[in-house]
Amino acid sequence: MVVCNEICEKCNSSCLATHFHHNFESWTSGNNNIDKFIQDTQLSIHSDYKVSKALEWIPYDRFCGIKYFTDDEFGKVYLANWIDGYISYWDSEDHKIGRKGENMFIILKMLNNPNNIASEFANKVMIYQTFYGITQDPETKNYMFVCNEICEKCNCICFAMHFQRNFENWTSGNDNINIHIQHTQLSAHSDQLSKVLEWIHYDKLCNVEYLAEDENSKIYQANWIDGYIVSWDDNWKRGGQNMFVSLKTLDNPNDITSEFKNKITIHDRVYGITQDPETKNYMLVLSSICKKCNCTCLAMHFHQNFVNWTSSNDDIDKFIQNIQLSIHSDYEVSKALEWIPYNRFYNIKYIAKGGFGKIYRANWYDGYMQHWDYEKCKWSRQDQNKFVALKSLDNSKNVTLEFMNEITWHYKVNDLLHAVIKFYGITQDPITKNYMMVLNYVENGSLRDFLNTSHDKLNWYDRLNCLWIIAYALNLLHKNNLIHRDLHVGNILYDNNTRIYITDMGLCKSADYNASENSKESAYGILPYMAPEILRGQNCTKAADIYSFGIIMYEVISGLPPYHAIHV
Repeated sequence: MVVCNEICEKCNSSCLATHFHHNFESWTSGNNNIDKFIQDTQLSIHSDYKVSKALEWIPYDRFCGIKYFTDDEFGKVYLANWIDGYISYWDSEDHKIGRKGENMFIILKMLNNPNNIASEFANKVMIYQTFYGITQDPETKNYMFVCNEICEKCNCICFAMHFQRNFENWTSGNDNINIHIQHTQLSAHSDQLSKVLEWIHYDKLCNVEYLAEDENSKIYQANWIDGYIVSWDDNWKRGGQNMFVSLKTLDNPNDITSEFKNKITIHDRVYGITQDPETKNYMLVLSSICKKCNCTCLAMHFHQNFVNWTSSNDDIDKFIQNIQLSIHSDYEVSKALEWIPYNRFYNIKYIAKGGFGKIYRANWYDGYMQHWDYEKCKWSRQDQNKFVALKSLDNSKNVTLEFMNEITWHYKVNDLLHAVIKFYGITQDPITKNYMMVLNYVENGSLRDFLNTSHDKLNWYDRLNCLWIIAYALNLLHKNNLIHRDLHVGNILYDNNTRIYITDMGLCKSADYNASENSKESAYGILPYMAPEILRGQNCTKAADIYSFGIIMYEVISGLPPYHAIHV
């Protein structure tokens, strides 16, 4: 290849070969044969995709941590870290070689006959090695190949090789445990990291607390500061920082295989082994996995957090926990409820009186859960400082049947209908001790409020569209064999003509519910909306809901309250 005036005759442009050629005067190995050998490889490189084949002269002071490793059939072999890393591309902005693999492990192999470099190269650099360049020990004056072994199975530098190079940097203090961990690491070649174990220093675990004891061992809970290995990118990349893990004591570390069989179930994922420096007990570091998903799913993340909150009421705790344990994937997160401490709200203001209690508006600092952040090992949230409605239920400090009915039915219907106001969780007023539902806030308030102030702004399309949305939601309720039993314009929230929500699900029941079994519920609702058969003491049916909807139709069309002209 000929370079004239920094233009490559082959490419007719300034290619990589010309950049290398321009730099020839900046280095020398002190040996003409080696210089020519390196220069010939560089002048054969014209494009980025071939740059990995370029050799370079590497000054010896660009290596650190140099130590004797072994002898092979050709001579001594050393291990070292290469400070700069290998040539990866040409950086056209900074006009210099771009590199990767800073401080990477490399192998230095002695050159016996530098004057016959081509023969030496053919003999010493095998098919399972990557060759980066040549250097010289300034003390011995020996020239050395700079290379990297690659895995014979993978034909690349795979995970197993990265693990192997780190063996000397850790020990459990027990040969059987070391061998067991190393065996799992040497079996990891490409995508098998989930089966790898590692030695985890005890100081990488925090908040260690005793949990329980089973027939085989003591069990502790802790947070793992670093988290588990995910991938390699010049170093190990990790996920799940500060994640919850369980620690199970090992009774017989010298029979580690048997210990694994006895103490690990198919619903455990084992990350590694650690040792308590005080008791000297070895412990497995693991997390439980979901029987349904066969992985650590969202339900498991919720479960691990149960110890960190309580509503101080077993029924409410169980209600929230059962819902959280039913959430397995990100697309289901919107169905989750949570216990929300009252101090996570601010600007709390009374706005109205509902059928079962007072309603307040507030700002929610945190916003609702959107998805699980696997890197930070916590919930990622949306709409911080959003407005929410806090619906207090009177005397709910003693958690009445009415309160549990309200939250249960609201949740069930919320799962079915987008037209039911969104339910985020439960909180408690620390002064009144009343529990409160945390709901989405609708700016315009009830449909009744809107009709009182803005009915004249609605054209016929708006009125019919509003009624269509209510009818659609009511039809879905009935298709799922549910009846609302308290439908009126005060229980319908109007955000705009396309966002209308049904609320107050406290009286909602299954359509086959028999009210005669409970005399207290023989009549219920707001009088103008109650069907005649309800007033006669008959059971509420889907037809009674439709009667209520008929009254709502009259109001939306006319703008007037029902029976407005009748004075009692």
